[in-house]
Amino acid sequence: MINYLSNNYDKLLIALVEHFQLVGITLLISIPFSTGFSYLMITSKFINKIASSIMLFIYCIPSIALFTLLIPLLGLGKTNAIVGMTAYNQILLVRNIITAWSSIPVYIKTSAKSTGMPNLILFKHIYLPIMLPHLISGLRITTVSTTGIATIAALINAGGLGKILFEGVRTSHIPKIIIGITLSAGLAVLLNTIFSIFERKALYKATGGHTTKL
Repeated sequence: MINYLSNNYDKLLIALVEHFQLVGITLLISIPFSTGFSYLMITSKFINKIASSIMLFIYCIPSIALFTLLIPLLGLGKTNAIVGMTAYNQILLVRNIITAWSSIPVYIKTSAKSTGMPNLILFKHIYLPIMLPHLISGLRITTVSTTGIATIAALINAGGLGKILFEGVRTSHIPKIIIGITLSAGLAVLLNTIFSIFERKALYKATGGHTTKL
């Protein structure tokens, strides 16, 4: 194990960076899409039902199956993985955005509208602070999920830590398997911890400075 680490630390670092890039790019693309979908679903019950059903259907497809279905359109590689993971992320992010919007008490929405301030100002200074804990929670869950699915994406030549793991499985190389699992899980735990810190801070502010357990 130690010998493998010392002789291949550069490859492991590259795989770690690739994995982080896959997760980061996927999230950057997923957020604008989920925001738009959420707005449409909040404003239309008809769109809500249809979009929810489609998103749930996609989420129920095994990741490797979805990546395989995308091969005729996108081929192998990172683009396939990013598109597939972005599709997976929609139901997680959209549900949390809608939950965040629903968390704002009706009397606050009514009072805010009666001020006559522009919607953008109302959202920034009144709605967003209340919604933020839910939004960060959704982003945290989505990030952890994406980190795990990105490992599977190595099977379609998307790179990342999954490449180390599956190389180990194919060759029965135990150090590669252990290191691949450890780094993938460790990255997920690290990202979860970082988002949890921000979530607690947002919840602290949203509750007026009162400590509340998540």
